[in-house]
Amino acid sequence: MSECHTAGDKRGEIVRVLIVEDDPMVAAINKQFTEALEGFCVVAVAKNGDEAMEVLERHQIDLVILDLYMPGRDGLTVLQELRQHGKPVDVIMITAADDVETVSKVLRQGVVAYIAKPFKFDRFQSVLLSYYDFWLKLRQKKTLAQKDIDEIRTVAAKRTSVELPKNFNHQTMLLILQYLAEQGGELSADEVAQGVGLSRTTARRYLEYCQEEGKVERVMSYLAVGRPVHRFRLPK
Repeated sequence: MSECHTAGDKRGEIVRVLIVEDDPMVAAINKQFTEALEGFCVVAVAKNGDEAMEVLERHQIDLVILDLYMPGRDGLTVLQELRQHGKPVDVIMITAADDVETVSKVLRQGVVAYIAKPFKFDRFQSVLLSYYDFWLKLRQKKTLAQKDIDEIRTVAAKRTSVELPKNFNHQTMLLILQYLAEQGGELSADEVAQGVGLSRTTARRYLEYCQEEGKVERVMSYLAVGRPVHRFRLPK
């Protein structure tokens, strides 16, 4: 379990997050990207619905980032139980389901956002930033005018996601980020290229773009001889 402190956030308000995802690599990436955003702290990661309900009983959680398809107690069951018991927690659902029946069931349970897999990481970040606006407004205001309510209901549409540069694609970027999460530590562009099956030039282009966007960090590795090597890692 992580400790969340407001001192590290200039606004003094921290959203406490529970990530529920049965794929460990996806869970690790979602955690890294959530905590890379100012104002968010991941309290725990649960791999199924049973673990999620246990965390929610023991810890203060503001937001659940919830996968739909999981063994045992699935995401829809968790969501329904949260609403039945009146838990004061918001939910962002992430799922590969795109059929009308499933989407309708989820939306009727009052999620604040629905992200379909495979999703763009810019989309993931824009939804969380929009949610923060929504969450902060509810905490700061005692009464809401119609204008405030309208702004809250449409907050997710206010931020536009940034498209990748030409000749880039999200699937390749996802593979690179998943590989970094799986391997842990710091990897060179050569190591990433070999692990993912790309050319060194392509891997470096993606890694440098991810660095510019804050998705990865670049560090220098100084060897006994020769020039230093640039290595990349997910943000800590």
